[in-house]
Amino acid sequence: MLGARAWRCRGLLLPRAGPGLVASLRGSSPRDKDRSVTVSSSVPMPAGGKGSRTNCSQSAPQKTPNRLINEKSPYLLQHAYNPVDWYPWGQEAFDKARKENKPIFLSVGYPPCHWCHMMEEESFQNEEIGRLLSEDFVSVKVDREERPDVDKVYMTFVQATSSGGGWPMSVWLTPNLQPFVGGTYFPPEDGLTRVGFRTVLLRIREQWKQNKKTLLENSQRVTTALLARSEISMGDRQLPPSAATMNSRCFQQLDEGYDEEYGGFAEAPKFPTPVILSFLFSYWLSHRLTQDGSRAQQMALHTLKMMANGGIRDHVGQGFHRYSTDRQWHVPHFEKMLYDQAQLTVAYSQAFQISGDEFYSDVAKGILQYVARNLSHRDPKGELQGQNVLTVRYSLELTAARFGLDVEAVQTLLNTGLEKLFQARKHRPKPHLDSKMLAAWNGLMVSGFAVTGAVLGQERLINYAINGAKFLKRHMFDVASGRLMRTCYAGSGGTVEHSNPPCWGFLEDYTFVVRGLLDLYEASQESAWLEWALRLQDTQDRLFWDSRGGGYFCSEAELGAGLPLRLKDDQDGAEPSANSVSAHNLLRLHGFTGHKDWMDKCVCLLTAFSERMRRVPVALPEMVRALSAHQQTLKQIVICGDPQAKDTKALLQCVHSIYIPNKVLILADGDPSSFLSRQLPFLGTLRRLEDRATAYVCENQACSMPITEPCELRKLLHQ
Repeated sequence: MLGARAWRCRGLLLPRAGPGLVASLRGSSPRDKDRSVTVSSSVPMPAGGKGSRTNCSQSAPQKTPNRLINEKSPYLLQHAYNPVDWYPWGQEAFDKARKENKPIFLSVGYPPCHWCHMMEEESFQNEEIGRLLSEDFVSVKVDREERPDVDKVYMTFVQATSSGGGWPMSVWLTPNLQPFVGGTYFPPEDGLTRVGFRTVLLRIREQWKQNKKTLLENSQRVTTALLARSEISMGDRQLPPSAATMNSRCFQQLDEGYDEEYGGFAEAPKFPTPVILSFLFSYWLSHRLTQDGSRAQQMALHTLKMMANGGIRDHVGQGFHRYSTDRQWHVPHFEKMLYDQAQLTVAYSQAFQISGDEFYSDVAKGILQYVARNLSHRDPKGELQGQNVLTVRYSLELTAARFGLDVEAVQTLLNTGLEKLFQARKHRPKPHLDSKMLAAWNGLMVSGFAVTGAVLGQERLINYAINGAKFLKRHMFDVASGRLMRTCYAGSGGTVEHSNPPCWGFLEDYTFVVRGLLDLYEASQESAWLEWALRLQDTQDRLFWDSRGGGYFCSEAELGAGLPLRLKDDQDGAEPSANSVSAHNLLRLHGFTGHKDWMDKCVCLLTAFSERMRRVPVALPEMVRALSAHQQTLKQIVICGDPQAKDTKALLQCVHSIYIPNKVLILADGDPSSFLSRQLPFLGTLRRLEDRATAYVCENQACSMPITEPCELRKLLHQ
């Protein structure tokens, strides 16, 4: 029943708000791959000869810290004792480059990146390379989790001018921050087929001295081309494309790449990609009487089951690893991402809603058990190599039959064995702590707890979501400006610290937190969370909305001042793009408030991304899903009743138990002065029937007859 191979883990950071309560959740890095050497340039680089190579043997780390010692990011602090005159991203570095007329060397990475650590050990700890970086360049180190805008802008350049991208990202910039050479990992010395980092530095230094004018001209030309290439705008279009057409094309593209045997949509490596599973469930709902609809459901459920049985799932400690290195979901890449746990929890909860199979709800509960229990961010090195990865090979029924046992006896034996393994795991070496927390991933995790708690009717899980939202409001929200902060850090003695100046939120921080708050309102029926969501959406509109082209920029104009590009994320990957989530949020907010401006913005956003959806709909499955929601009819499900009464809770739980992605759930408690009553005056016309909790399903400004029985409500919602 169980298979085996090597094991390593990376966990989370969860400071506590009280006994057993999760205050904040933090996981590993966003979608990425560590890459070997690639070099890109906007100008030809001269070839080097054997004479350019010298011994670059690594010296002992310098004990005197550089200025990164004053940073909060654990990734930057890892480089604080390099013999490199590192600067954090900021005006001080830019002013120095302009004053001394030096190129900027920008190095971008993140804590668990293997090749980032390799380059740090091989090159950044090397005294001679350190002198080159300090004397001939202004060297800037960036944590991509803190500054995703910087990362995305220059990764766009690297990917456009080379065969790929990845981390560590190495880019050389003019003092005006325009890129002219880019690459990823470099070994310290030249090899037979690759150029060494020291050689690259020497060549760029020479080019800067001899051909600076050409470098600057070519850099400007490349930047101009990237601006045109990356533009996402409504143009002359007035409306978004047909949802039916985009749905069909997206489904067909997924169907063509589907792995019939093991599920998933690639050979190897295989990523969970919850956005694809979410699209397939939505496609099934709108096509459930067709062969394609049944196919979509089967593809999603089979993929989720194969993942849960594979080694990508941690069968001892629960939770899912980042991806599988093989087609069978067997051998994982040993990191656990918070955003994966959050999204997969929702996916497995939805699978339970659709199938009724408790296998899926058990997986969802296991993920949340892992998140709630593991309160530290972990990154073990080699101490766990050579151990075992457990996979499920056969069902409980087949295993019981093979050994002549009852199914219950097999389940008991397995549970006992897994508990022994879990206890043994506690004696392993404790890994390093990463104290950084991100608002965006916390928002996703609030959704994970809220949705699963609502679907399963477990108040304990909803309380985890409430405490996560409270932490966000207390520690990552500036009341005066209405802005979110991107990061905060766990300090000593349970304190929470911030960088100075604070790192303000990006678009994804707002969109994921707003989604979390909307999910939390529907799960808890506490209108304070909905009110905060509206306020954050107003701030998001003010800071990020493109009033000319439509859609949202990824960063504030002021925060990204000086960057050569201001981009809009146009791909749903390991995380959904912030614009895709924003489209859903705007539709839901319109349903909760009736504010026309948010519906108008949703239409403009979908129209701006029309060309991208038409060309590659499979790159934006979450946005295609939003397009479908917009062109269908959003259901406003209103429950009139006392929130504490059993009959009210029964109707609410009926709604939560059914998969209805295109809806808002509203509790009308009869108070005309309540927040929602002031937003939606029609709520005042809806009455309880015979003083019982009563449900209404409203579409297109018309409501159903009153319903008091959960079974009748279920029938109506299944139509």
